[in-house]
Amino acid sequence: MLTSPSFEKAVLVTDDTIIAAMISSLFRRKKHYFPVLDGPRMTRPDADNEILRRRNSIKMIRPQQVLLARLNSEATHALHSGWNNCTVSDIYDEHLQALHGIKNKPVGKLRWGFSNLGVGLYKARLEGKELHLDLESSPQQNVVKRGSHLLVACELGNELSEIVASNLAFACDASYAVFPELHETDRTDWIEQIYALGENGYQSVEFNSIVDKARIHLEPIELTHYKTVLFITAGFPWGIILPQQPTTHMYRYPDFTRNIVEGVWASQSPSLSARTALLIDPNTVAGSEIPTIKKALNKNGTLTRLAQGPSAIGVFLQFLLDLLPHDVIVFSSHAGDAPGKRITYQYIDTDGKQRNLTVDQATGCCHDPFNDKYIVTEYYRFHSLDGIDWRDNAGKAALPVGSALTTWGEMDKKTRKKYIINEEQLSRVIGSMGIRLYNDEIWLFTSHGFGPGSVPVIFNNSCWSWHELSERVTFAGARAYIGTLFPITDIEAQEIGQSLFSKHIGKELAQALWLAQRDVYGSSDRRPYVMVGLPFVSIRINRVNSQAFLERAYIDAIAHWSSQARNSPHQEIRNDAKRILRFLIADLESYRNRNIID
Repeated sequence: MLTSPSFEKAVLVTDDTIIAAMISSLFRRKKHYFPVLDGPRMTRPDADNEILRRRNSIKMIRPQQVLLARLNSEATHALHSGWNNCTVSDIYDEHLQALHGIKNKPVGKLRWGFSNLGVGLYKARLEGKELHLDLESSPQQNVVKRGSHLLVACELGNELSEIVASNLAFACDASYAVFPELHETDRTDWIEQIYALGENGYQSVEFNSIVDKARIHLEPIELTHYKTVLFITAGFPWGIILPQQPTTHMYRYPDFTRNIVEGVWASQSPSLSARTALLIDPNTVAGSEIPTIKKALNKNGTLTRLAQGPSAIGVFLQFLLDLLPHDVIVFSSHAGDAPGKRITYQYIDTDGKQRNLTVDQATGCCHDPFNDKYIVTEYYRFHSLDGIDWRDNAGKAALPVGSALTTWGEMDKKTRKKYIINEEQLSRVIGSMGIRLYNDEIWLFTSHGFGPGSVPVIFNNSCWSWHELSERVTFAGARAYIGTLFPITDIEAQEIGQSLFSKHIGKELAQALWLAQRDVYGSSDRRPYVMVGLPFVSIRINRVNSQAFLERAYIDAIAHWSSQARNSPHQEIRNDAKRILRFLIADLESYRNRNIID
């Protein structure tokens, strides 16, 4: 059985791969994970969230020593305060000194080049040596063999992620491998082809062709020797080539380490695994697996809430996800890319140049009963700029992209309308991925986080639900996500849900999903469900007083939003806080009356 590692006593925040690899080589305790977080992306409009996510990760690790290396001054200023010991330096030797008594003493040096750092780092740690980068080129080794229970296979193309994946493999006593990066165009085309296959996609010539090409791409690695394979991916679901063994995935970017930290943190104690569950059933399918899943979770000791029919609307669900802690979340609905428009804007950018920007737009609309208004959520996908396809990176490189996007992004909706020169209807906006709720509401998932203190496992038992949503949900902080590659029938959705939760609850989730699909599909290669998350994540028996836990969560949330309603200097935040308070107070009363919880 796979077990979660513990955290090392230090954490490093850096964007520099050289110092990340060298410092990582100093930590060699078995079953201990050394976290290397990338620096916050301070040029993003949500830079405050970038900082908050990293600070929260550091708090979960509870390190004796925080190391900040080779970050820009703005990021360093945002991260350095609030820790007992924090070293800020661009010099390796100064970090060595700060780690006195925490790191392991090396028995020598492993000489290596400045590439293939994940492999060199793993070799150095196994040999008890400090990684020393002084060779003109690195050995072209692509596998470091260790345990056969787990292989961590990392797609090349992001050097910091290779180091992070190497550290994870070491902490799990796993073997480690790297494989060539799939070209972005091929990755996008293959995923789009899978989406377009339809209900019997796995039986089609097109799907088998994609699987064959993926197998050829991974030919340098012998994958079938391992009990479980974790793929670190740029976006493609490589597990489709291994239908007869457990697989899972993690995204190499963004926030790879943060996702590992949250998964490790939530897996270290059974008390964080399955205290509460939210089951969402908008009554959009003929039959539902929800009653069986609810029964299994109740037997597990999990406090379950059912959002069904009229209560399964966008505003309620957004409140529940954002404000209250749920360790397990299940969707039983339909999903798919939403219809929308292709809009072309013509405007003058900040450099005085005329630009033509074409954007695909999908819209989700949900009624808000707390202020009797409709909330509109928009999803945008860039299609082309000045006639250059957005996927043509070489073509875009010849353009001044930044000024075009900055100018467009700073326009409000009313201003943008003035510059529209063409509109056309689209039956599907690629990547929009809406979930159908009660009364045919289309809900576009936009959360940047979940309720305080929760890192949920999410099972989205809907058609096409792996596409886009797996990345958005894990970015928001889910420790694991299960979705589908192509359409599934209502019957198989029910059978998979029942098998996963009734027969295999408590097992490692990757193993449980593989067993559930084997139960339903037998020796067939039909495996529509794909998992994202650490291989040791599981839904464990709950022994926490969940009722007291949830009661405290309500009280804390009401106190926080009451303070915001009174004290925020921004009228918009005060108004929103009052709206949230109306929901929380009414929902707490229903909870105390046992109208919404079993």
